[in-house]
Amino acid sequence: MKNNLGSISLLVAFAGLVFFEVLLRMDILTNHGWKIVTAGFEAATIGGFADWFAVSALFHEIPIPFVRKHTHIIAKNREKLTEGIVDLVTNKWLSPNVIAEKLNEVDLAKTILDFIQQPKNQKNALSLIQNIVLKFANELDNPKFADALQKILREQIASIDLASPLGTWLEKAIKNGDHHQLWELVIEESTAALTNSEVKTLLLAKLEIVAEEYANKGFLKKTVLFFAEKSGGIDLNLIADDLLSKAEELMSEAKSDPNHPIRTKFDVWVLDFARQLTSGEEKSINIIQNLKERVIQHVEGEKVIHDLLIRSKETITAQLQNNETPLMQFLISNLNRMLSDLRDDAAAQKKINHWIRETISELLVKFHSEIGNMVRSSMMKLNNKELVEQIEDKVGNDLQYIRLNGAVVGGIVGIVLALLKLL
Repeated sequence: MKNNLGSISLLVAFAGLVFFEVLLRMDILTNHGWKIVTAGFEAATIGGFADWFAVSALFHEIPIPFVRKHTHIIAKNREKLTEGIVDLVTNKWLSPNVIAEKLNEVDLAKTILDFIQQPKNQKNALSLIQNIVLKFANELDNPKFADALQKILREQIASIDLASPLGTWLEKAIKNGDHHQLWELVIEESTAALTNSEVKTLLLAKLEIVAEEYANKGFLKKTVLFFAEKSGGIDLNLIADDLLSKAEELMSEAKSDPNHPIRTKFDVWVLDFARQLTSGEEKSINIIQNLKERVIQHVEGEKVIHDLLIRSKETITAQLQNNETPLMQFLISNLNRMLSDLRDDAAAQKKINHWIRETISELLVKFHSEIGNMVRSSMMKLNNKELVEQIEDKVGNDLQYIRLNGAVVGGIVGIVLALLKLL
């Protein structure tokens, strides 16, 4: 009913005019008051038609000679209309000052935190992190990346001064006892290596070489060794087992006793070496320099970087397969911890708000014209029919009241003028 309000009002006014005019012509109504009523319906009809034309002329072409060129106003003036809307949006509604003022009213940090802490959004954030890391990981085995990283590493190793910092760190670590866990780890790994069958095979081979060299030192030694082996007086396999067993005992004692002679002597040697590095002793510095050169040569010759990147790619890719892997659990726990810390840190939130506002303000000033371009582009994509339909759909109902008001006001004015004429 609302969409046809203007048409109904015009129809009522015209019907009233015809009805009362016929009755007056037929002398059925003779009182002068009916002439006033008829004049009101006449004026309402004129006002309704006038406003129908005005509203319709905005959206459609009215095929009336001479005046049709002034109809279909929106389509004919779409360029002016577009630029007017662009100017209104960019310089009034969405000007940088207006947006900046609105941003100052919003706690952006809290809004972002609330958004991310929702389970669904947190899952999406983790998925985004996974995709970014995975895309980076997929490029790790790129030969160009490996060559670039190798070049950087080579330059850094060659230029870095390791001697003095290393000496200072070693000396401090020995004095503070920070190295004990390192020694225990080395001893533990060494002990585990002693139980390896390959170590026993290697030791047995060395014992056989020693026995052969001993036998070659004289006929008597060779004869004694021969009879000792044949009679079982010397069992190289048993000797190897005993040596390995004693070595394990020695390692076990050294691991459990920080003051064990082996560890003490090694500490003294490392401390002396550290002091030589700190003081710039040439021999010790040459050791570090030679080590650096060997590292560089090994890195280049064995393609260590490329192989390391390939393994890293495989490891990272596997770790990103699901949320239960150590890497993803690390990311999840740290993300939750970071969000919790930020929620309780008002100063950090204030800094985040300031940074976001400053960044958005700078971007608005730099790319503000793009807002107008988007509006202009959206409007230019519409043909005349689509543009008119969209505008009419939004304001057409309200314009019906203009037609209704035209008929009502016209009717009132018509009655007033008829009364004035009668008086």
